[in-house]
Amino acid sequence: MALVPNPEFMEELIRLGATRARACFNCGNCSASCPLAESNPFYPRRIIRYAQLGAAEKILQSPGIWLCYHCNECTPMCLREADPGELLMALRRWAIIRYSRSKLAAKLYTSRAFAFLFYLAAATLFAAGVLLFHGPVDHEAVRLAVFLPTHLIDVAGLSLGAFVLGTVALNLGRMYRHLGEATPVKFSWTGFLRTFVGEVILQQRYRKCADRKKWLTHTAMVNGFLLLALTTALAFLFNPGGAPEMVPLAVRALGTAGGVALVLGASMATWRRLIGKEGYSHHTDWIFLQLVLVAGLSGLGLEAAVYAGLPLASYVLYAFHLLVVALLILAAPYSKFAHAVYRGLAVYVYRARREAPAQGVATGHV
Repeated sequence: MALVPNPEFMEELIRLGATRARACFNCGNCSASCPLAESNPFYPRRIIRYAQLGAAEKILQSPGIWLCYHCNECTPMCLREADPGELLMALRRWAIIRYSRSKLAAKLYTSRAFAFLFYLAAATLFAAGVLLFHGPVDHEAVRLAVFLPTHLIDVAGLSLGAFVLGTVALNLGRMYRHLGEATPVKFSWTGFLRTFVGEVILQQRYRKCADRKKWLTHTAMVNGFLLLALTTALAFLFNPGGAPEMVPLAVRALGTAGGVALVLGASMATWRRLIGKEGYSHHTDWIFLQLVLVAGLSGLGLEAAVYAGLPLASYVLYAFHLLVVALLILAAPYSKFAHAVYRGLAVYVYRARREAPAQGVATGHV
């Protein structure tokens, strides 16, 4: 079926952060400089051309927009300063909007004012919950489970987590259906988990980028978050309903390691953005990055306050840390956390297409 150009599509991408997208004249320098192009000489040039034509369905059917790590090696090589890396980032935001049934993603991505007010309103709501439901304040000893009853936190956390996981699962289902429209791929949990470990945990493809500091930054944040998620699960398993300060020492040490990794990664990423090493950064990325940094710092501060036996400081840091973590969980379907899962699925589909013997060269199409 012939492609029908849609000039309005580029306007939408510009609103989503691809401010220089119209400057591209499809010369192919981005493909020549991309370390992740692997055996496909048309990546990311082909997907950018689809964007120029407004071929929305072609873009949704391709895993190509998720294969990019935005390592920024293509942007300095662009003769027109079109910032191809940011164009692919804008395409990912657009795709998340298409996967989502609500209009929240579109409003968060296109309006700084709305994003600020959304997080402010959510923070106010969470803070009001703490003020309304907190228990007695013991000034003599640190008793976190008395100040904020653990069962209430578990119920609130599990409810919010289930809602967010359900949202991401539905979005992944729609993404997989779109990818299957061009070339059906039989899904395998074993293959997906293997791809997830290599792509998300080990960041194997990211190592191909020349800027190893960016790989280290990204890996520290991802694995710091995964360690903290594991710590939370283990704490719930070994200490259900108990006081947080009574969680086994080994589990707390695991959480501390995750917090340190998260803070180091987020600090490095913030610094690199401030000195211009990361290029343009969308407002939602900035908000997410600072929430990650503050969550890590407040968690480490809480640990220090508990060890030092400072009740009031422990209560304040505990409430603040929970509030920031709640904001991170709430925003997960529209942030870089979700990107990791979407990329894992996209890389799995891309590799499955390439490995399918009956589909020949076309399976590498992105």
